[in-house]
Amino acid sequence: MLGSELRAQIDNTMYGLYRILNPTSVQLASMDPVTGVITPIGASNTLSTTINSTGAALNPYNMSYSYQDEDSWLSVDLLNGAILNDVTVTLPNTSGSFNNFRFNTADTNMYGLYSQINYDPLTGAYTSDMRLGTCDLSNGNVTVISPNSIAQSFTMTGSAIDPYLMVYYFESEGKFVGLDLYNGQIYSDPMITLMGNGITFDNFAYSCADTTMYGLIMENGVKALGKINVSTGVVTQLPTLLDFDNYIMNSGGAIDPSNLVYYFQTMDSVGIKLVGLSLTDGSVVSQVVVSSVGNYFDMYRIQSDCYQAEPTRANPATASIQEQNVAVKLYPNPVQEELHIVASSSIEALEIQQLNGTVIYAHFPNETSARISVAGLSPGMYLVNVKTKAGNESYRFIKN
Repeated sequence: MLGSELRAQIDNTMYGLYRILNPTSVQLASMDPVTGVITPIGASNTLSTTINSTGAALNPYNMSYSYQDEDSWLSVDLLNGAILNDVTVTLPNTSGSFNNFRFNTADTNMYGLYSQINYDPLTGAYTSDMRLGTCDLSNGNVTVISPNSIAQSFTMTGSAIDPYLMVYYFESEGKFVGLDLYNGQIYSDPMITLMGNGITFDNFAYSCADTTMYGLIMENGVKALGKINVSTGVVTQLPTLLDFDNYIMNSGGAIDPSNLVYYFQTMDSVGIKLVGLSLTDGSVVSQVVVSSVGNYFDMYRIQSDCYQAEPTRANPATASIQEQNVAVKLYPNPVQEELHIVASSSIEALEIQQLNGTVIYAHFPNETSARISVAGLSPGMYLVNVKTKAGNESYRFIKN
């Protein structure tokens, strides 16, 4: 667990790469999403001249930001801009590539899509082999997780991780594909269906505040903010209609979990703007110019997003073994009406907390089981603290 001094530094600051085209340079920088002010970090802050625009990692636990330039991983200190690691990317096959990567706060690993083109000399045919992989940021080694190919291609509309279900998401050939982080196999792959306006669902980002995937509904520009049911692929449009000509692909979507705001960048004749949209109704809550045309703030991440997330779905290979050792059981999870708690010894006290630590319910059952009505809670993730004679344990549950 982080100490109180480091926890105090975790806030809704936005970090990213400030890319200047003349002269060419890439710098680590922070940005205030309310004012649009960009602040380079570190005195000698030119890190590289190129970036791989398909992903980046912000590790809030060791306060570092990592990205890939032409052939290496750079990890940079968020506090002073110093380079912590600069390692060569080592792939399982020299003809392959590792893209669309995303950091998982639940296990502190970087996941992405490893792909290669295979040639069959007998038929003369070329086929694509794509698998989930992970990269060790300390040495650059990419390790393949999927036992078999899971797709032929991916669409440059983003990637996201649900750290509670331990699933990595991307888009491929009209499908919203989820990959099991434990074994690299397909967890879900429904066709994307837009209800109402729009042709595509782009620039998506996962919100740990309400366990929902949000993204931009596109049709000749940005038409609305939407959310997708990852199980069915159905995209629901939020009420507010938008009229932006475009979004900048290199940036990706980012979510402020405290203020429930989704951010994206767009470009017009004035320059590049950072737009904040309400997760409640999709309305514009902020719109600021962040740079003139020619300079870019790319690959931005908000450090408090999904901070301290823990898996609620166990590894299917070890779930049966773990279940035998659990002293306290919560079910159903996710829950809609009533949460059941069963313990192996008498429950002396129960507390339900919001993720910010605010206690919203307390109970002292002095029995081995308890039922708690959660119907009045807002959808999202909560923490329940269970005190028994054996000790104190904390568990997370999702309210649908």
